[in-house]
Amino acid sequence: MAEKVSSGDENSTQQQYTAPEAKICAQHHEIVKPKINGGLQAWLAVIALFCVFVNSWGILTTYGAFQEYYTTVLLSDQSPSAISWVGSIQATLIPMVGIVSGPLVDSGYLRPLMVIGSFLTVFGLMMTSLATEYYQILLAQGFCIGLGGGISYIPALAVVSTSFTTKRPIAIGCASIGSSIGAVIFPVMFRQLQPKIGFPWAVRCIGFVSLLMAIIACSILCCRPVHQSRARSLIDWTAFREPPFMLFSVSLTCVMLAYYVPIFYVASYAETAVQTTTSLAFYMVAIVNGSSVFGRVVPNLLVAYVKPIIILMFCVTASAIAMFTWIAVTDIPGFIVWACYWGILSGVLVTAPTSIVAHPVFCPNPSYMGTRLGMMWGISSLGALAGAPIAGALIDLDTACFLRAQVFAGCMMVGAMLLQCWPALKVMNYDRDNPR
Repeated sequence: MAEKVSSGDENSTQQQYTAPEAKICAQHHEIVKPKINGGLQAWLAVIALFCVFVNSWGILTTYGAFQEYYTTVLLSDQSPSAISWVGSIQATLIPMVGIVSGPLVDSGYLRPLMVIGSFLTVFGLMMTSLATEYYQILLAQGFCIGLGGGISYIPALAVVSTSFTTKRPIAIGCASIGSSIGAVIFPVMFRQLQPKIGFPWAVRCIGFVSLLMAIIACSILCCRPVHQSRARSLIDWTAFREPPFMLFSVSLTCVMLAYYVPIFYVASYAETAVQTTTSLAFYMVAIVNGSSVFGRVVPNLLVAYVKPIIILMFCVTASAIAMFTWIAVTDIPGFIVWACYWGILSGVLVTAPTSIVAHPVFCPNPSYMGTRLGMMWGISSLGALAGAPIAGALIDLDTACFLRAQVFAGCMMVGAMLLQCWPALKVMNYDRDNPR
């Protein structure tokens, strides 16, 4: 905790702290208050973030099941690359909208952001249930659900990030389990309900679950006291002059370029290349997402012994290996083992960056947490936008040839690992010079 040094008048707008983080914060001319590390309100916020994860990343990572259904049934006249744009736009908007919602939550607009974001998510699902044409799916599932997830995701994440210090990775890891649970339940719901009650009602049932999650999240976060800061720019321009932050953000762009290749195409690969049944192909999405629970929780239990950025670098390296070993997987048992391996790693890739960016090397001023989170995910979202469509253009479903997409994903992971070396070195040097 930062120890405040008396500066005269208690109402003075300038405060000084002896902690190194507070000294760095002086460049932003902000008052930085000592941070709490838990409490009832903080853990309730974790529950709310859990629900937001279900409604954002949980729905998004379900898209592999939708991709398979659209390719073979509803939108069979469209190419896999065109269909993947729906998921890519959704995957892009969830983090990219944070560029706007992050600074807004810093400025005290948490409540309207949560209400609007939750409404758009549920509304998008209900409109998807009515869609029969490609453009309707694109607008409802791509744009509407993506915007809803993006508007609510960064604000809820910022609340949790600023409510914890040493327990932050554990809190975010617990909340992110919502993504895995949603991504397991929703594909199974879709697979079981769609043949029995049809596509419209299967999607509506998912929408009702989303509505419940939205009510819980809004009930918790909208009751929190509003802490409004002075108006500020949507972008913290000083971040562009900080090499560690920029290199780390660009590395996440490379990660996102590769991340959605297996997420979106695991079902198609299972059915065409491994020759599984259609039912098992759908369940492969649930297997990948279910395995990600371990990746979202276990590494966060190690942060007391290993720095989070080192854990992320290790998992990015292991992910590069996963993309290249995917090439050799040709039978069902091997593919299930590979899916579990990749699922564990995928859980780390989407949760670790959030706790890492809270480090003073990447966010010198904690009051800019929402802004920095939004910028980091906004930059990385460019990878989410392009990754799946590029893979769709590289994949030939007629011959079950996924080789070019697999090599592409592996190379992107290698590039991400190399870009993270310098930021990791800066973090280690900072922690060595400023032990807590």
